[in-house]
Amino acid sequence: MTETTPNSRWLRIIAATVLGAALGWMVDRTVAWTTIGAVVGLGIAAMVVWYQVRPMVAAPVGIGAGVGAYLGAKIVSVLCEPSGCPAFEATAATTTGIGALVGIGLVVALATRSFDEYREAQQRGAPPPTSSCAADDRPEN
Repeated sequence: MTETTPNSRWLRIIAATVLGAALGWMVDRTVAWTTIGAVVGLGIAAMVVWYQVRPMVAAPVGIGAGVGAYLGAKIVSVLCEPSGCPAFEATAATTTGIGALVGIGLVVALATRSFDEYREAQQRGAPPPTSSCAADDRPEN
């Protein structure tokens, strides 16, 4: 991977966020969908550019964050009158989207780390790592 400057990283993240917001606006011209698109774009870009996560891993996590943002916006829209709470919908979409991004991201990070440790152990010729639950702790007689 090539070295990037902090400014170019931020520009890529901002560009992906704006692109996501534009795509959300194209889906449905509401504040909620624009926010959902921005959350997805921000999530994927931050993982790929800043944290150097593989794009094949970052895309599903970003889409999961978009689903979380969609659910948050829909819950608020059901509670409000039609088109009556766009600011609250956007706030709920942002909050639940970022929460979903963090939650899904943590699970995926732990799973990919586990797979990487397994592959590294195979390459070294060592037995694969096991959990402490699998170890037999009974004393020998």
